[in-house]
Amino acid sequence: MKETLQNKNCVVEYRESDKQIFGRDLTDQNNEPVFYTKSKRGLKKAWAKITEKWTDETDMHDLLTICQEYKVRCHY
Repeated sequence: MKETLQNKNCVVEYRESDKQIFGRDLTDQNNEPVFYTKSKRGLKKAWAKITEKWTDETDMHDLLTICQEYKVRCHY
């Protein structure tokens, strides 16, 4: 199962079965920057914080900052 949040800046998915968070920046049309998590520890707590802090102005930097707070390693 996957949960998805989207706004004008980015889209983020929590893929519980894969134990991964995947995010895509929607503002950069040329480079299409994305990130995904590499570690599993702290993933549920990071996703809970992302859903709590989610607004219409959330961007990919905010998502990466939350992952770093919970020591979830990301590739971007």
